[in-house]
Amino acid sequence: MEGNCCPLCGQENHCGVAKGQNDCWCMTESFPERIFDAVPQEHNKCICQKCLDTYKEE
Repeated sequence: MEGNCCPLCGQENHCGVAKGQNDCWCMTESFPERIFDAVPQEHNKCICQKCLDTYKEE
């Protein structure tokens, strides 16, 4: 399912909402605003935990 893929790396993002749940792991995370500049505008998908962690380390 396309909604389960991270828009940055294309791997599984473990999105709870895409799986039909009411919430997602990303709803409790803090995302730096600049990370969204790397995501194409037409995407409305979760960034995976690995990409988030990598971005925070940089």
